[in-house]
Amino acid sequence: MSKYRDLAQSIVDCAGGIDNIKEMSHCMTRLRLGVNDGNKVDKAALEKIDGVMRVVVLGGQFQIVLGGIVDEVFEEASKIVGDKVNVTHEAIQENLDEKPKGKIVDRLVSLLSGIVSPIIPAMLAAGFITALAKLCVLAGVDEANTTIQVLTVAGDVLYGFFPIFIGWSAARYFKANIAVTLMVVGLLVYPNFTNLFTTYESVSFLGLPVTNVYYGSSVLPAIFAAFLIAKMETLLRKVLPNALRSIFVPFLSALVVTPLMIVVIGPIGVWGGELFANLFRSAYSFSPILAGAIIGGIWQILIIFGMHIAILGLVSTPNIAMYGRDTIIMTHAPSLICQITAGLAVAAKAKNPKIKKNAATLALTSFFAGNVIEPVMYGVNLKYRKPFIAVCIGGAIGGAITGAAGAGTVAAVALSLYTFPVYLGAGFGGLMLGCAVGGLVTFVLTYIMGIDESEEV
Repeated sequence: MSKYRDLAQSIVDCAGGIDNIKEMSHCMTRLRLGVNDGNKVDKAALEKIDGVMRVVVLGGQFQIVLGGIVDEVFEEASKIVGDKVNVTHEAIQENLDEKPKGKIVDRLVSLLSGIVSPIIPAMLAAGFITALAKLCVLAGVDEANTTIQVLTVAGDVLYGFFPIFIGWSAARYFKANIAVTLMVVGLLVYPNFTNLFTTYESVSFLGLPVTNVYYGSSVLPAIFAAFLIAKMETLLRKVLPNALRSIFVPFLSALVVTPLMIVVIGPIGVWGGELFANLFRSAYSFSPILAGAIIGGIWQILIIFGMHIAILGLVSTPNIAMYGRDTIIMTHAPSLICQITAGLAVAAKAKNPKIKKNAATLALTSFFAGNVIEPVMYGVNLKYRKPFIAVCIGGAIGGAITGAAGAGTVAAVALSLYTFPVYLGAGFGGLMLGCAVGGLVTFVLTYIMGIDESEEV
């Protein structure tokens, strides 16, 4: 039995066994479990498993931080649970309904994170393709070269059809028919539909006005559409005889949801998403320095609760789709460097050789892994508390400098050794200064405050 199989089995056992697990998914660093009864989950035992960095509970979902081995563990865990575990809207909703009413924010964050998380690999792929194209131009390749142009377009595809990607993931989340959902959501970005508003003075459906709204960067309309299609399919299967279901369930679902989406849900969804995004845009417009300080200071806290994924999906990616660049959420970039310098400071300050080695190893691992900072964050900085406080302070200072410089990114990927080309352009020097100053402040504060080495015991 492989070490990943053993680890996966231990996680399943501590989660209350196969019968207690309702749904299972994963993102870049976390195995996410939805359970029937949270009281049956031994959280303390989970966190003691070798290979588990931390366990975060959000919206009734247990997020097990594993770092770079999450893919292997998820694959083994999938084999263990077999067909008994799936991701279904009903299962998730029942689980959420068990939570107190005061946890509504947790539920929304869990839902958005669950839908955006499966798209993160595509966001990374798009970002790295864009970075490769820009790196080739930096190396002297003519920007008009058709190979560079193809790479650039390939990196932009995600942002041009983002609602379709969201629709695919939302359909899986709610267990709606994926093909029907993509057909309905695809209408939002279909050129022949958008051209109607330039061809006709006004567009209506059965006498109801269709609002001319830009959907290319939207998130919520696709989620609403998938949810409604799932509900329609459930309802139609109950009322239609078996012989008619294969034809009329997809037909009627699409027929009902399509006009609802373009007349009511779509515009409301776009406006709702814009309202949320505008909270950040307004703060940035009021003061890039203040907005950068706030985002840079709290971003690492948002990561702990998984809220950063929802914000990336609702703000950063739409900004890139609409404006070609995100200058707001990317102000968190220096805080990633701060996590690494805090780990290095612990390595320099600690007297215990084991702590020194662990801190240095996790800091360098996080840096060379493309600033996937969970290993050093959970393995060192949060563990000893004071370094994490220093990270938040350094992140706020670095974010303020970055915001003041007007730095931006053309792809929704973390700043790292490999992705810096997508951050090139206006304000890049300020970003580097923000990373240097924020990282230095974090290192000095961590070194001065020190750590309680008895925590290792």
